[in-house]
Amino acid sequence: MKQVIELRRLRDFGQIITDSFTFLKENFKPLFIYLLITCGFFIVLGTITSVFAYMKMTSVFSFNLSSYGAQSYSLSYIFSVLINAFILILTQAFIHLITICYISVYVQKNNSQPELAEVWGYFKYYFFRVLGSSILLIILSVIGFMLCIIPGIYLMPVFYLIIPIIVIENTSFSYAFNKSFRLIKDNWWLVFGVIFITSLIVGVAGSFVSLPITVITMGSKFLSLKSYTLPLLIIFSFLRNILMLAYALPAIAICLCYFNLAEQKDATGLLDRIEKLGKNNDDNSSLPAEQY
Repeated sequence: MKQVIELRRLRDFGQIITDSFTFLKENFKPLFIYLLITCGFFIVLGTITSVFAYMKMTSVFSFNLSSYGAQSYSLSYIFSVLINAFILILTQAFIHLITICYISVYVQKNNSQPELAEVWGYFKYYFFRVLGSSILLIILSVIGFMLCIIPGIYLMPVFYLIIPIIVIENTSFSYAFNKSFRLIKDNWWLVFGVIFITSLIVGVAGSFVSLPITVITMGSKFLSLKSYTLPLLIIFSFLRNILMLAYALPAIAICLCYFNLAEQKDATGLLDRIEKLGKNNDDNSSLPAEQY
């Protein structure tokens, strides 16, 4: 029987991690179908650019040592790596936003499974607002890391909460920015720990695919793999890009952090349940009202 997860409630560190996996398991099929439909193009594009970048890297390791220094940093190789990195970052950003939109609709429908049209509607509605907010956050993060790195590390958990606040509360960047600092007060280590653990899990899972690609790329000349290099790179690059969908886990975890902190500071879940007493709930409710 499918377990209904109440998102708006208090959780400790262990419960946030456990419930993130539980929510992912219970919503695995619809969530990943929606992610494949909305991000499939970027997964294919990421596979193509990954194969191209790794083939360029393979050619680098095929040169004689005398010409290695001159060829290793060729313009085409650097360009292919930058394009691939950009596609991977874009894919991760789409996965992150789609997952948050899924959770937002899930909450609006009283812990019921969203439809694709609803999630896509939220995505389109928030896309440009989140895009502008993300650009501002990147600029602020760069400034923070330039100031002796420590300010950048401190700001990272704070900034992670801003996008969920914007989407779930349908609010402005300035409101979300201020609320994020308020919510994270006395809870910095909790949010940082959740981000670190879930990102580490996803990173370790991805390394199982990245390691064979590295071996194939660097050892194709010495392991007699030349005839199999391209097919193997295509297979493992595709698996690597498919595993990008696992970045839904950190997105779920950061949303649970938000719900936990909001409940702790504002008791939003309790107030919401009191407000709904005696009322008929409409599953097809509209977007929440703006908050400032």
